[in-house]
Amino acid sequence: MYKKYLFVFLAVLLMLSSCATYELKYSEEDQVRVPLTSEDQIASRFFFIGDAGHVNPEISTPALKALEKLLDSTATKKDYTLFLGNNSYRKGLPSKKSKHRDAAIARLKAQVKVIEDFKGTTFFMPGNRDWYSDGLKGLERQEDFIEDALDNNDAFQPEKGCPIEEIDVSEDIVLFMLDTQWYLANWDNHPTINDKCDIKTRKAFFLEIENELKKNNEKTIIMAMHHPMFTNGSHGGKYGLQQHLFPFDNGLPLPVLGSLAAQVRLQGSVAIQDRYNKRYNELMDRLQTLAIDSQKAIFVSSHDQNLQYIDHNGIKQIVSGSGSRESQVALGNDGLFAYGRQGLAVLEVLKNGASIARYYSAEKGVPKEIYSTVVHPADTLYDTSNLKTRFSPTIKATVYDTSATNKSKRYERFWGQHYRKVYGTELEVPVVTLDTFMGGFSVDRKGGGHQTRSLRLVTKDGRNFALRAVKKSAVQFLQTVVFKDNFVQDEFRETFTEDVILDFYTASHPFASLSVGGLADAVGIYHTNPTLVWMPKHPALGKYNAQYGDELYVIEERPDNGFVDVASFGLPDQIESTSDLLENLRDDEKYSVDEDAFIRARLFDMLLGDWDRHTDQWRWARFDKSDDKIVYKPIPRDRDQVFSNYDGRFLDIIKFFIPPAQQFQTYSGELKDVNWINSAGIKLDRALLANSTLDDWLKQAKHIETNLTDTAIDQAFKAIPIEVQNAQWEAVKSQLKQRRNTLTDIARRYYKHLNSLVILTGTDKDDYFTITREKEGTRVQISRIKDDAIQPPFVDRLIDPKVTKELWIYGLDDDDQFRVSGKESKPIFTRIIGGQNNDVYRIENGRKVKIYEHKTKPNTYEKIKGATLKRSNIYVHNTYDFNKGIVYNNTLLPSIGGNPDDGFFIGLQNTFTVKGFKNDPFYRKHIVKAGYYFATNGFDINYNGIFSNALGQWDLTLGGRATNESYARNFFGLSNESVNNQDDLGLDYNRVRTANYVASVGVAHRNPYGSHFFTKAMYEFVEVQQNANRFISNDFDPPTPDYFEGQQFAGLETGYSYNNADNPANPTRGMDFSLALGTKMNLDNTDRIYGYILPRLGFYNALSRNKKWVLKTLFQGQVNLGDDFEFYQGAVVGGNSGLRGYRNQRFTGESSFAASSDIRYSFNRFKTGLLPIQIGLYAGGDVGRVWNDGESSNVWHTDVGGGFWINAVDLMSGQFGIFVGDDGPRVAFGLGVKL
Repeated sequence: MYKKYLFVFLAVLLMLSSCATYELKYSEEDQVRVPLTSEDQIASRFFFIGDAGHVNPEISTPALKALEKLLDSTATKKDYTLFLGNNSYRKGLPSKKSKHRDAAIARLKAQVKVIEDFKGTTFFMPGNRDWYSDGLKGLERQEDFIEDALDNNDAFQPEKGCPIEEIDVSEDIVLFMLDTQWYLANWDNHPTINDKCDIKTRKAFFLEIENELKKNNEKTIIMAMHHPMFTNGSHGGKYGLQQHLFPFDNGLPLPVLGSLAAQVRLQGSVAIQDRYNKRYNELMDRLQTLAIDSQKAIFVSSHDQNLQYIDHNGIKQIVSGSGSRESQVALGNDGLFAYGRQGLAVLEVLKNGASIARYYSAEKGVPKEIYSTVVHPADTLYDTSNLKTRFSPTIKATVYDTSATNKSKRYERFWGQHYRKVYGTELEVPVVTLDTFMGGFSVDRKGGGHQTRSLRLVTKDGRNFALRAVKKSAVQFLQTVVFKDNFVQDEFRETFTEDVILDFYTASHPFASLSVGGLADAVGIYHTNPTLVWMPKHPALGKYNAQYGDELYVIEERPDNGFVDVASFGLPDQIESTSDLLENLRDDEKYSVDEDAFIRARLFDMLLGDWDRHTDQWRWARFDKSDDKIVYKPIPRDRDQVFSNYDGRFLDIIKFFIPPAQQFQTYSGELKDVNWINSAGIKLDRALLANSTLDDWLKQAKHIETNLTDTAIDQAFKAIPIEVQNAQWEAVKSQLKQRRNTLTDIARRYYKHLNSLVILTGTDKDDYFTITREKEGTRVQISRIKDDAIQPPFVDRLIDPKVTKELWIYGLDDDDQFRVSGKESKPIFTRIIGGQNNDVYRIENGRKVKIYEHKTKPNTYEKIKGATLKRSNIYVHNTYDFNKGIVYNNTLLPSIGGNPDDGFFIGLQNTFTVKGFKNDPFYRKHIVKAGYYFATNGFDINYNGIFSNALGQWDLTLGGRATNESYARNFFGLSNESVNNQDDLGLDYNRVRTANYVASVGVAHRNPYGSHFFTKAMYEFVEVQQNANRFISNDFDPPTPDYFEGQQFAGLETGYSYNNADNPANPTRGMDFSLALGTKMNLDNTDRIYGYILPRLGFYNALSRNKKWVLKTLFQGQVNLGDDFEFYQGAVVGGNSGLRGYRNQRFTGESSFAASSDIRYSFNRFKTGLLPIQIGLYAGGDVGRVWNDGESSNVWHTDVGGGFWINAVDLMSGQFGIFVGDDGPRVAFGLGVKL
């Protein structure tokens, strides 16, 4: 009886934990309203309304009427109105052929009418429903209508189906409008997506957001996007009671099914539009981490049809989505205000930097303020009155305190010697202040990358400089590189890990960049001109004194158009960024790169050991030779990593387990590995070096060897402070000379590595590609087509098959023509990717040629003799991304654990990943897991291979498993009431030594939203040992005389799984569902065939507003169809199969069921000396049983127990548990590492 009441209690608790209503809700009973603000204090006012597209055009909606009244009474020219998406229900703006077109137009007109007399600026943004009529075509229709109706070509943003638009409201306010449905959409369903956008990948989207947030860090940043980052409405898993009773729109009451449907939606977030859906959660986790350092960021959204104000760990979220509909809402953990009726929100940004949110109800169309709050307070001024204004001309200083650099020999052997002593060496450097140095600077804003703390400075004549602290930030690196989706930087401050990272930084020489200019001048490479200074805290530094000042800095130019008169930049016509360069190269063939200059610069990188050469480390000097010829030459910058010395045993260990760490090399006279040191730079090399040959590389290597003389090196090395021109620096100088003498060999080796894959591109205009398979290699010529005439080639290259294994050719946009000819019988494997528009193919020798084109777009295939045509809408196959290449990655991770059945065990998992052409998220992945179990001396090896998109959108999968003969499982007999005599007979009595050999092949389809389908065929060989004095020999009657000689099986299995959690390491909501159906045949006795069903369903439910209390439930089972299965194929419960207080495979039958339920409590994550740690406790119980034909048993086995878990910022996790059943207590633990 108590179980029934417990079930009812838990069911009610779950409903209450997600309960929402329409009523006004405040986090505090006594609300203090923010007084009305005088107009002269307001910089700009923003009116937000969303989901207004369900409007009845004839009578409007209360919210729209309230907005119109507010605009008439308060709005000015400096104000903004934003419609936050879902502007036309239910499916955006259909085509003229649709019967729903007129109704959709009328709804849009009703919204436009509201702001006809508004003197400020209006923007309409897309929501998910605005994508539902023909995707991008529907968006473009709505964009055209809105812009025509408002007579404003910028009224619909972001435009052209692109993801982001920036509006500079003022010097202190910036508005970003994000199309979040762009991110959530399945791009394979939208063949033309991003065709008109600069951003073509989700990775590039995040990079753009990161850069813009940094650039505007000190401003009020309004991030307007349809989907909220935080919400306590139905999309956030908060439902009203009626949704448990009436789950569907037909009004049919289904009280039990309704709660189950709400549970699946709440915990599983199976709907793409729900906040904790896998892709939605991925987007918001990353945006949250990127925005956490923005001082005054405000997220504004709709999506849920209510009003909310949420403050989540300093992230401010305004939800204003009740423009035409209403939905129930709760306060949740971080909600300060919630209202489920129609209304709107207004944000006032004041001239003093403060911002105020005001919410208005709209009963009968009359706006009434129902909540207001200060979002951000006024800016505070740094008190500079007590700062010194006069300083001595020089000062003696160190980068690190000497206590951080004086280490023992043992420490240096393990952690490395690095350049640690240089960081603790006292230098005499000039003291400078912003108001006097170089004529005076003002601070534009904070800068900085993933490690560097910096300020952007501007001279009185408008030139831009960077002031970079020599001492880097460890926590900044950890946050931006290691933990991109998890805010941790505050918890790493003043920890051993921070000390380790700071010590790790000493592997790069803090002053080596000062020597680069002299070296570069000797060989004719452009360069910046850094200067080492000490900058004190002083009045001219203003508010930045809080974080900057009183330390060593390097100041250097930020190459842009303000420096076209600087000789070290080549006196160009313009200076542009890498993104500008790549865009121009796509746009027209008149733009080109001086490949000799770039090769020379890249060889110079290798000479200096500079591995950190990503795209932002380059600027480009532009020389306008004529109207038809514009040439770019490289300007390398940010030389922090030259001559780096990553020595020590610790790094050797890291490199073994994580091979990408091999890019961290120890500078020496010999460059041993040209591959890893160029892992960052190779992407740009492939994108820019279209025509270069080995001779070009050897020529530039010879140029450097000849011109970088010993005298030039000696002179350049004197540029660093004299105090650190020590024996170690002299050794580096000697090593540089040695490496210089081997540069021709380096060039030869890197050329071979670089050109193992060649990627060539046309332009976004009409191009003609001639691919000729010759005996000497494959010649590729790319020409423009102008006025139907083929122009001289701008790419003409003979590709050597002895070097190149793959050739990728991208047509990009517009109407291209491809011709493949030649009689060579062993040509280079070639992929041709046509891109957008109508392309024409004439393939006369298609051997080893694959053509990739859009499935839903017209193209002309005049002849494709022998070629393989791959027509699909898979976005990553049809789109050029210069970051894509063939990359190999391998990781090796250990684990340990223990339980009574296996004893102590150790495990290793090796994951080998290949990223290649099919790169979503990988091309191939091979996972090998191995474990050794000390109690039985058994081991097993498991293999899982995935070949991405091998069959259209389906992956090819391979599997395998092998164990030794000592590998053991348990068997107590086919019974729900089998006896465990381990106290008398020992644990070994029921252990069955079993050798297993399994192989499988199949197909699988995964999507980014959490679903996974699979089908596979299997072969198994199982050999059971008949050991004496065990259950298998004493109490088991084998079905055949040759039973112990091994059995072979063939099988088929298909299934579906869905797995999703808000935080995989410590879920507070989530669902784990799988269902597999299969059949197996005994190949030695083909009459023995059986089928099986394997269901599994689990949930995580937060029980408290702060999500510290969580209910975890799991239901699992097996149903065997037929009696012709072996005991080791039976349905089992026990240990890892559902009864944690019993031994593994404790009960075996024809079918089984087990249910588990745990109450979990999570403590706050806390800082330790090494890593931030979170610990949790859990207590729960299990119930389960098996069924067998002929056995009458009413026994349900139960256990109770608990334990604790530990997690170290998702890098390491462990669990310890003890559960007690009828057989006594069972203890199990495990600890693993994840990267």
